[in-house]
Amino acid sequence: MKTYNFKPLHAVPGTGPICFKIGTIINSDIGKVWENVCKSDKVKRYFTNDAKRDLDREGEVLWIWGNEGALINVLEVIPYEKIVFEWNGYMVDYKVRTEFLFEPKGKKVLFQIRECGWDMDDKGVKSALANCNGWSDFINALKIFTEHNISYLNK
Repeated sequence: MKTYNFKPLHAVPGTGPICFKIGTIINSDIGKVWENVCKSDKVKRYFTNDAKRDLDREGEVLWIWGNEGALINVLEVIPYEKIVFEWNGYMVDYKVRTEFLFEPKGKKVLFQIRECGWDMDDKGVKSALANCNGWSDFINALKIFTEHNISYLNK
């Protein structure tokens, strides 16, 4: 069995004022979008190298890129509406709170990501921007994979 390098979750939650929210409209039904976001076998086809456990229930999940992993603690799941989790902020010593939001719009889905808790200091701002960029990649990869079954990130 392969082992991965990842840090345990920081004990301290981020309480800073910086939040961001990004999203897109995906031309698909809610069931397909939900599956492509939640199921580890789907996520690793378009975004990660590997994924341990699905996001559709509370508990720990591991997303892997190369030999490095990110531990995710799923806190809340409302099927086809919302997933809330926390994970370590990039370049900071606290965890941030992330929400995946799903809103059906006829035969389309508005998918949004909201992340909060970043401190208003140099590291917090840079880290929030880096995460926002990473989540933008995730959203674009999800959209292309869901609509065209193409791996945007050359998976």
